Amino acid sequence: MVHRMDVEALTKQLLEIPSPSGEEGRVGRLLARRLAVNFKVRTQKAGRGFNVLATAGDPRLLLTTHMDTVPKQLKVREDSEYIYGRGACDAKGIAAAMICAGEAAIRSGCGGFGLLFDVDEETGLSGIRKAVKLVKPELVVVGEPTKLRVVRGQKGLLALRITCRGRAAPAATPAEGRSAIDDLISILGEIRALRLPRDPVMGDTTLNIGRISGGTAQNVVADYAYADVEFRTSVPNTGILKKVERAAAKAKIKVEADYDYVLVGGSSMERQFKQKAAIAPYFTEMFFWKEKSEVAVFGPGDYGYAHSDNEKIAKKDLREGVAAYLKIIRELAP
Repeated sequence: MVHRMDVEALTKQLLEIPSPSGEEGRVGRLLARRLAVNFKVRTQKAGRGFNVLATAGDPRLLLTTHMDTVPKQLKVREDSEYIYGRGACDAKGIAAAMICAGEAAIRSGCGGFGLLFDVDEETGLSGIRKAVKLVKPELVVVGEPTKLRVVRGQKGLLALRITCRGRAAPAATPAEGRSAIDDLISILGEIRALRLPRDPVMGDTTLNIGRISGGTAQNVVADYAYADVEFRTSVPNTGILKKVERAAAKAKIKVEADYDYVLVGGSSMERQFKQKAAIAPYFTEMFFWKEKSEVAVFGPGDYGYAHSDNEKIAKKDLREGVAAYLKIIRELAP
């Protein structure tokens, strides 16, 4: 049995170390040292950091999540119910639960499984692109805050930068120039008016205009403007991109990310937990494992707190996460 304080203490220890994407080194070294006590540990350079793989025998089962967080470190604190901090639910609490479950499994004689912690999940995904080459498991459990619901599908991701060029002129004589901002606003209006598709299983395709920038000063007609937009897609991305290209025919479009949705068949985890699997509205590393292994997304915590200024995870969820991961190891990799 894992003592409740083990997972809570490790969660807080990880939260105290800032690890925004590209700065995961300290967390990686801490994990590698701790895991080396019970596992064979291997590191793999990826991007500006390194992935950490810990194995107990030949891993038929792999539990994996990411070490990095979004920016803005938060004060680590706790009350009787929750632990708060950047990465509490996405995904340092999950990493702690996996490690504590793995250590307990080894003490009870289990083998044939591994733990993988990668870098750069929140930005360029350089960690997982290399990590999938490290190991060939039969089942991969990707740790994300799913409220301990088994997830077998996720929406796709289509991220675009739309850039308009204009001609600078004094604000007092705007007719002498052409405003890139005006052009961009018009294009974004057309994109927002697009009828986005819906799939009966995957749900709605959604749009977010996440960033707009342009111009040099309030008294100068803007000669440059761009917007970063992101679609979470429930149908293949190709058709959506074509619609955007028609709406933004006068602009330059750069594709920043293009990953189709994922929907896998019923998994052994669904049968094990006697659940009907859910569909996630967010993108996870499931995409990179789907052609290689049976894969499901599963973890403690509530995604609604991820990336927020009030990020937290319930202590009860951490303990239940340890128990659930330990059950997976014992039953699927005895």
